[in-house]
Amino acid sequence: MRELLVQGEKRFKVTIPDDAKVTFGPFSPPSKDRSESYGPSERRGTLRIYRSHKSDADILAVFSGVTGFRDLAAVEYIEEAFVTKGQTVWQNDQNGYSVEDRASGERQWVVPELPPEKRL
Repeated sequence: MRELLVQGEKRFKVTIPDDAKVTFGPFSPPSKDRSESYGPSERRGTLRIYRSHKSDADILAVFSGVTGFRDLAAVEYIEEAFVTKGQTVWQNDQNGYSVEDRASGERQWVVPELPPEKRL
């Protein structure tokens, strides 16, 4: 079994058979004479899952409103993040009040954490 992480209107995971066929595209392809560009809602796609690579006849699932997906076992994924650390030190004494801010930042490659699984 394979597990897909699906992103779009919702973010969720689905478990599918190893030999399942997965396709991604518009819900309904645009007509050939359509010349205007797609807006944000038209850029969302439809993820279709078929029982096997051999046939499109036996569809298992269709998810619309999808912006992306990946196979969690087959595709390793990391993101570049800017990590900032800082502190503020304030002091109030006989010499007056002072505030000192210190901050530093760096770019790091991180593995994003998946959201916790929700139980029904």
